[in-house]
Amino acid sequence: MSKMIIENNPKWGSQQRDIKAFAILQTIKKFKERPLIDSLCVDIGCGSGGITYHLSPYFKNIIGIDPEPWQLWIEYKKKAKNIFYIENKTEKLSILDSSVDYVVCNQVYEHVSNPEILITQIYRILKPGGLCYFSGPNILSPIEQHVMLPFVHWLPRRIGCYISKTIRPNSIFDANATHYWKILRWLRNFFVTNAVPYIIKNPSLYKKDNLLWRILSCIPNKIIDNMTWISPTFVFILKK
Repeated sequence: MSKMIIENNPKWGSQQRDIKAFAILQTIKKFKERPLIDSLCVDIGCGSGGITYHLSPYFKNIIGIDPEPWQLWIEYKKKAKNIFYIENKTEKLSILDSSVDYVVCNQVYEHVSNPEILITQIYRILKPGGLCYFSGPNILSPIEQHVMLPFVHWLPRRIGCYISKTIRPNSIFDANATHYWKILRWLRNFFVTNAVPYIIKNPSLYKKDNLLWRILSCIPNKIIDNMTWISPTFVFILKK
């Protein structure tokens, strides 16, 4: 690896990677069209590699990709022999065309300089019929999902950063989220399924069986689907 290995966790945190991997896995299982255990998965923007590691038992092989190398990669590779980590810019993936069965792109688009190129790369590496789990924040949601403060992402960036740092000194406000309709334009080459209704309607499957989620699960699918444009987070399944 050409860069110095990063010993700490990502600045945006690495907590509950097992829980996040579990949620991703449940969604992929719902929409899968080929057996996971016979498949190659690529986790784009994997950070320190926790989600990649927790997904590894379910795939034949899994590759985690991040622009920076992480110390935890070494530990995870010792524990799971089917994991490979690659230091690679997410907008220029060193993966062969049409070679991947599944892609995970979880909370990544808002951190790259050109999300459209990232999405083009996802399309390029997926096999025909391959699926991508694609999620990210919504700029129209009142709460900024990285610093968990209201409205700061609607302000000029310098003002939003100042407020975030003042209220939460350890917060990192560097995401560039966009809205539902722009993302759908970016995804125009895929067959797109909105997974948010399925997630909300199945709280126990996602271990979110509390009162709020039970109430939300009573909302008809069509209403949930039509209200996705104000959802805090988008979750799409993309099929090539």
